[in-house]
Amino acid sequence: MKRHSNFDELAVGESNHRLQSTNSLYWFSRLKVGQKIGIGYGVLLSIAVLGTSIGFLIADRYQNQAQKREQAAIEKLYQISQLKTSVFRVRTTQHQLLLYMDRPNLWQENYAALVEYVAQARQVWSEFGANYSIENTTIIYDSVDEQKAVYRLLRNYKGFSAYLKRTEAFFRDNNPRKLSADEIEIARTQLFNFMHGSSVFLVDEFLDDIKSLKEVIVKEYEQSKQELRRAEKLRLQIILGSLLLSIAIATLLAIYTSRAIARPIQALTHVAQQVTEESNFNLQAPVTTNDEVGILASSLNRLIQEVQQLIKIQKDANEQLEVYSQVLEKKVRERTRELNEKNQRLELALEELRHTQAQLLQSEHNNES
Repeated sequence: MKRHSNFDELAVGESNHRLQSTNSLYWFSRLKVGQKIGIGYGVLLSIAVLGTSIGFLIADRYQNQAQKREQAAIEKLYQISQLKTSVFRVRTTQHQLLLYMDRPNLWQENYAALVEYVAQARQVWSEFGANYSIENTTIIYDSVDEQKAVYRLLRNYKGFSAYLKRTEAFFRDNNPRKLSADEIEIARTQLFNFMHGSSVFLVDEFLDDIKSLKEVIVKEYEQSKQELRRAEKLRLQIILGSLLLSIAIATLLAIYTSRAIARPIQALTHVAQQVTEESNFNLQAPVTTNDEVGILASSLNRLIQEVQQLIKIQKDANEQLEVYSQVLEKKVRERTRELNEKNQRLELALEELRHTQAQLLQSEHNNES
């Protein structure tokens, strides 16, 4: 167990040393595999969300600008319609007052309405003038036609303003309740002449200016609607484009991350297979990371070195055993030769002994005869 622990420490130390000297992305290589995968997913998600969000922001900017122009055109049309309505109300009420000169009660009711309509006309114009005052240098016109139409209307309002003052004065001074029958007829004639005199041309010209401005604003409104449709289409294109770009970047990053994780494993697997198939224990697995794969590669290298050392020890032992076997075999051969020589000498001695014994027997036999 102690030797195995030292082995792991050596493997980690070797991995750190190699990484510090060869890997430019040392910070990334020091991460564990799980951390790399987590960071990869986090970066992919961040790119997708960030890219899509940027696309939404850019698209919303164009769309908001188009919506503001459309809303501004609607507000202008509403203001112009109010101004035109107030002018028509004043003129209509004037005709009603002229008809009700013989009916003081109805005349009084319509006179109160006239005063109210005149006040409304001035209020509407005050709001209009605040937005389109000639002295207002900060105003931005959507077109040159709008600027010309507004300037023309502003110039002609002086005549319309004088017309409103004369209207108030004429009807205020010609209240039928305060006049006799002859005075009513005279007042009716004066009011009729006033309503159909030069003031009519002032009002008609003022209404024509309002109409011209309205036509310009309507045209701008239609253009703003087209711009809004184009902005919505552009918004969709930008969102889709940013989403596709985010997917492309995320895909490339995913490929890079997967390769960064898989390449060391593939190299380690290749070395392990080559060592197993070729029995080449001189090979070493490249250590390019400091994660579990890097530690495993260092451990495999140490294991290959240990196996190589064991094979060398075994080879040396076999060579020594071969030497011992040859020496023993030589000694056996020598001992066998010596034994054979001794056997031969012994056989010769026995043969001589037999021969001598035979001679002795022969001599003894001869003596007995």
